Amino acid sequence: MIESFQFSDQKQWLAALIRDFHRIIADAVATRHGAHVALSGGSTPKPFYSRLNQEPLPWPKIEWWLGDERWVPPADPASNEKMVRETLGRDQTGFTAHFHSWHLAKEPENAAQAYEMNLQKQVGDPPTFDLILLGLGQDGHTASLFPGTAALQETKLLAMANPVPQSQTIRLTLTFPVLNRARQVWFLVQGKDKGTMVKKLVEQADDIPAARIQNSSQRLYWLQ
Repeated sequence: MIESFQFSDQKQWLAALIRDFHRIIADAVATRHGAHVALSGGSTPKPFYSRLNQEPLPWPKIEWWLGDERWVPPADPASNEKMVRETLGRDQTGFTAHFHSWHLAKEPENAAQAYEMNLQKQVGDPPTFDLILLGLGQDGHTASLFPGTAALQETKLLAMANPVPQSQTIRLTLTFPVLNRARQVWFLVQGKDKGTMVKKLVEQADDIPAARIQNSSQRLYWLQ
């Protein structure tokens, strides 16, 4: 089941996200002495990251990861890492020390394997995130789990290189085994044009990748 929260005002949307994020981090630090958060890319979470950047968080106790990445150089405008560093990490001098990049090898398959090993070493084996942030595409994809791609069938690998023929790209992505284990998953969605996909997500229709996550603690924060 997915808890659904709808907002018509960005200030209210951000206020709810900031409030709930503080709660998750405080609980993780108090219980496990630190927090692991997987971030999403795209334009929707940027205002949230900018606000987080100004918050009095226990920064040294938070490890930041990416749920997915495009196989482009980290300085490329399309890179999720570039966006995150320029928004969430812009004014935080220690951010780099606590940020985990996908760019760990010259080939995407090797990079995904190295990222998986890093997850197991840093987050646990199997890794359990305190929070995973996700988006929702017009085609129902989330992270880089696109319709018709090999990653949708993966049950063992935790991170993998996922070719996406429809966009002629290679993506790096966490897989369902990781998404299903997280203590909480949040979908950050913006726009009334996402209505059809939001309905499928909430109803957990198995014809879109986002709705195939089997996690008992999922939330939707939809800014209409």
